[in-house]
Formats: sequence, C-alpha cells, structure tokens
Amino acid sequence: MKIHVVETLKLTPEQKIKLDKLGKVKYFEELPDVNELLKRSNGADVLAVDFAPIDLAIHKMKPGVKLISLPFTGVGFLPLKEAATKNIKIANSPGFSTESVGEFGIGLMLALVRKIYAFARDEPKPQVEMCLYGKTIGILGAGRIGTYVGKVAEAFGMTVIFWKRGDNLLEILTKSDVVYCALPLSEETKGLLGKREFTAMKKGAFFVTTSHNQIYDHDALLRAVNSNLAGAAMDAEGTPEGDYNSVVYKKFKGHPKILLTPHIAYKTEYAIKRGYDVMIDNIEAFVKGKPQNIVN
Repeated sequence: MKIHVVETLKLTPEQKIKLDKLGKVKYFEELPDVNELLKRSNGADVLAVDFAPIDLAIHKMKPGVKLISLPFTGVGFLPLKEAATKNIKIANSPGFSTESVGEFGIGLMLALVRKIYAFARDEPKPQVEMCLYGKTIGILGAGRIGTYVGKVAEAFGMTVIFWKRGDNLLEILTKSDVVYCALPLSEETKGLLGKREFTAMKKGAFFVTTSHNQIYDHDALLRAVNSNLAGAAMDAEGTPEGDYNSVVYKKFKGHPKILLTPHIAYKTEYAIKRGYDVMIDNIEAFVKGKPQNIVN
C-alpha cells in the first residue's frame, strides 16, 4: 500500500512509526497548491491530507487513489459524491476536537454575555448585565460538541434545550436567551439561519457559534445585532485558520456588539494530536480491509 503524506504534518515520532508500518510512506514538505497536490497524489493508494486543497483537486484526480484520510471532522466543503464516483473513499476524524471546540465556545459565550473582552479594554463603566445562571440556552445540534456545551451550561445553572432535525426551529429560537449553533455544514444546514430565524430570536438574546459561517446569513445576522440581539460571538469556521483579512472576518470585524475569532476553536495540542491519531487509525483500518469513519 502506497501512502502519500501530501504536506508537512506535525506527526509525533510514535505516529510516524505506526504509519510507516502500514505501507510504503512518502512524505512531502510544505503546503501544495492544486497542481502540486495532483502531482503528489500520482501513484498513491492513500492520501493523508490536512490543509492541502483536496476539495479543488478531487475532480481532477486520475484513477488510483482509493482513500483520502483527514485529521478533522467537517467535510461539508468536499465533493463527496464526485469522490465516490471515482471510487475514492474519504475518512474523517469525528470527535477529535469536541472538548477543545466546546470549551472555546463556552469561553466565547462567557466573554460576550458578561462583556469580559470589553471591560478588559478599559471601556466605559459597566452597567448591570445578564448572567447565565437561570437563563435558557438553545443549542442547535445535539452531536458531540452540542452535548458537551449542554453539560457545561447545565453546570452553570442554565436550562438547556436542543434543536434537532425535524424539530420546530423557530420555537427553540423564541425561547432561548442564548442560541448556540453547533451544527456541521451540510446541504441541509447551509443557509439555515436567515432573516426569519434571527428576527424570531428574543430581544436582548445572544447568538454564539463555532460552526461553519455558511450556516448563517451574514447580512441577516448583522441586521439582528443592530436591532433585536444583544450581541453575537463567532469562531468563523470556513475561513482560513487565523486569517484576519478574510472576507468573512472583515465583514464583522470592529462591530461593538460582535466578538469574532478566525477559525481557531479547535486548535489545541490535544485536538491536533488526536486528529492525527484518528487519521492514522483510519488508514490502518483501510489497509486491513475494515474501513472506518467513511463519509461518502
């Protein structure tokens, strides 16, 4: 089995030893563009990919690649059906960053609702503000991250309600003092939150999300923050990691009622190592003829 690690990955010595036992491994350095990625894919049975533009390369790939293993969870941006037609299996790493993203989301919520970030900048004398205790949090998505956030919110003394597919979304939004979006990007969730949904939220409510920015309408959110919402906090997933100049980041940057970070919620040593562990486990399972975490 020929395994190509198509970019520089910060694998531990132990991870490299495990990977090297699974086949003939070829390691490439630096981050490739699409054309270089296609060259690095030639002759490979398996690709280990993190930041390389695999979404743009799949439709140009020649026959040969059988598995693309990813160290992250979200695959809504990938052409999964097209990969399947080329007999390319894609495996992700579910749950690799549950705790890291969940605690970051809780941090965003605390900083936003209690205005911690504002007071730390020596802004005007604080007024009486809302506390989380006794309030209702509506969590969109009852998967790993949503469930994790719900448990922490319960410990704060909040009433936790979940929205799952098939539930009445507007009912959840109208009941919630804080709306937390933990949904993955998919055909069903893309554009889920628009003008109607943000308008339905309580006056004085807060919107917090660590989900992909394509799930919510940017202009509708801005209008809501300028009218009925008390504020919003987003880790803008879907933007390049740490890119303070991205179009999405610039759109919300500087708004006095918005707390914004550039897709960094997952980025902890624990989550990154765990993601690579699962990525390698996926390759091992595939080599043994028992594929796991296949998403297409």
